Amino acid sequence: MKQLLPAALLLCACNLTAQNQLPPIVCGNSVLEYKMHEHFPEMETAFRETFDQAKAAQNPVADRTPYTVNVVFHVVWKFPEENLPDSVILNQLQVLNEDYNRLNADTGNLRAVFQPFAGSPNIQFNLAGIERVQTNADFTINLFDPGILPNLKSSASGGSDAWDPNQYLNIWICNIRPFTIGGVTLAQILGFAFPPVGLSNWPPDVAAPTPGEDGVALDYHVVGRNNPNPLDDPSGTGTLVVRGRTATHEVGHYLGLRHIWGDGGVFGPNACDQSDGIDDTPFANSQTEFNCDITRNTCPNIEPPYGANVPDMIENYMDYASEDCMNTFTAGQAMLMRSVLEGPRNGLLQPIVSTQEISPALTFGIYPNPATSSIVLRFEKSLDEPVQASLIDASGRMVKMWTNITGSPELSLVGVPTGLYAIHVVAQSGSAVKKLVVK
Repeated sequence: MKQLLPAALLLCACNLTAQNQLPPIVCGNSVLEYKMHEHFPEMETAFRETFDQAKAAQNPVADRTPYTVNVVFHVVWKFPEENLPDSVILNQLQVLNEDYNRLNADTGNLRAVFQPFAGSPNIQFNLAGIERVQTNADFTINLFDPGILPNLKSSASGGSDAWDPNQYLNIWICNIRPFTIGGVTLAQILGFAFPPVGLSNWPPDVAAPTPGEDGVALDYHVVGRNNPNPLDDPSGTGTLVVRGRTATHEVGHYLGLRHIWGDGGVFGPNACDQSDGIDDTPFANSQTEFNCDITRNTCPNIEPPYGANVPDMIENYMDYASEDCMNTFTAGQAMLMRSVLEGPRNGLLQPIVSTQEISPALTFGIYPNPATSSIVLRFEKSLDEPVQASLIDASGRMVKMWTNITGSPELSLVGVPTGLYAIHVVAQSGSAVKKLVVK
């Protein structure tokens, strides 16, 4: 059971309930909070471990070259509404690329006190494939199993087998059914992920139980900004805001980040002594309760690293705030994720690949080609949606990215070395890749 503890309780996204209430909906790790203590007597010890060696996972990264990660989405569905269309999957990919390059439109909402600490991981996510599996299986959370939803990731059990987890980020999407004990629903999980093996800012034994289970799992309600399936508020007062940031949060876990409050407060206040292992994230004694309360300040007597008392950083993607107010990683978080890509997950840094059928709506030309200082993208059909374009070099690294392209604007190539590149274009309606020579 010791191996199960962190995997079950430290993998998450956002708590969606009022403080001091047992959460009927969570996106991962504070799943059972108080009631599960009787089942896991070693849990409190795991939460109380310190992370003094976390700096070992944060070696300074001088090279800020953008990294590209190939992503496979596995859509495992039983009912038609669970079979999300490509437009939703591509929109989720766009959200990840915005958030992991600090190109999201709401960066300006970050409060001034935190602005100097904001950082960009400079990570580009490339769509390598979409697997669709129709199934008769149900996917019910089992926190007594180290894999949590092992059947989701096995074709023999009605799920979808991972693509090589050493080279691809696998993201599974399904209808995640709630965790129950004795017929009583204790929690609904909206997403979870496994961090890499051996990071010093995590307790031991939190990685995926098998390589084929490594990756991210999401409930189909929380994928993308354009999801047609509303997520009901557990209070019965309407629906919750979905902006695709459950995936942003979970990929953060996959790349080594913990919750900004350090996962303390499970059995009460943590006295602001629990750390996520990142120097520039301010302390908090518990998670934000899925709101945008800018007055929240749970550790008023803790000053570093800001040199003054600061409020809780509800804007951080690794808190449990509403998706409306999430907009930032810190520089330290960005550094850790890049270190993970250079270390335990360096197999992900493969050349860009795509097995997706090119959408006719995204048939385009590049003019001129070869090019020197700039290019223009011309689409065969007029698009009624913004387009994102990435310039990928021969090693698979993203060199430039342009977002919210409309019409046929001129895209600068100033500073781009001569060589062979790929232009990867993504919109909600599809994606396409073409070669470009820069001379």
